[in-house]
Amino acid sequence: MNTIINDDFRNHLDKFERDAFIFSDPPYNQNYHYSEYRDMLDKKSYGKLMIDAFRFKKSIIISYPEAIINVFGRFMGDVSEVVSWVYNSNTAKQSRLIGWWGCKPDFRKGGQPYKNPTDKRIAKRILEGKSARLYDWWEINQVKNVSKKDNPHPCPIPYELAKIVIEISTNPGDLVIDPFAGSGTILKAAKDLGRRYLGFEIDKTYYNYAIKQLI
Repeated sequence: MNTIINDDFRNHLDKFERDAFIFSDPPYNQNYHYSEYRDMLDKKSYGKLMIDAFRFKKSIIISYPEAIINVFGRFMGDVSEVVSWVYNSNTAKQSRLIGWWGCKPDFRKGGQPYKNPTDKRIAKRILEGKSARLYDWWEINQVKNVSKKDNPHPCPIPYELAKIVIEISTNPGDLVIDPFAGSGTILKAAKDLGRRYLGFEIDKTYYNYAIKQLI
């Protein structure tokens, strides 16, 4: 099952196990410059695509706040948990939301660096290998152009973000499915954490890069 397929996920829905975690940073329908996908569908077509992708019970979705509320909240129902992902950028948008439907993260499974490492008590905890607990607000930098190296995808999510989400939401051996795998960041994080993974990507260039990431 550990694989990525160069095809539209809708041609392989029979591979979606009922207990799988569908985790993705899907297209935002903002007319972004993908080479093999038109990122400006009419509302009905976009909604249908998202329903096809996330129609199973356990879904984790990264998107802009407006879409989480107006699009996914409309057809997914009540959200179980929401985390704000914030970052510095030169764009008008400097945050996104991560929503959990049909499952919930366990913040006790993860941690983050302490904000005040020079405090004596905190310094002692750091020496003991401890970290600060996770809250519902994460500051993680985007993947900048200078750090993309040979990654052909125009907007990959940070590996750190994918790793934290998978770590606190799933257990070893669980299946993580990404219907819009892009350059494979979510799948790589799943692999590194001992989860099974299945991804789909229609763009051959992104797919080839993801394959290299997963070797």
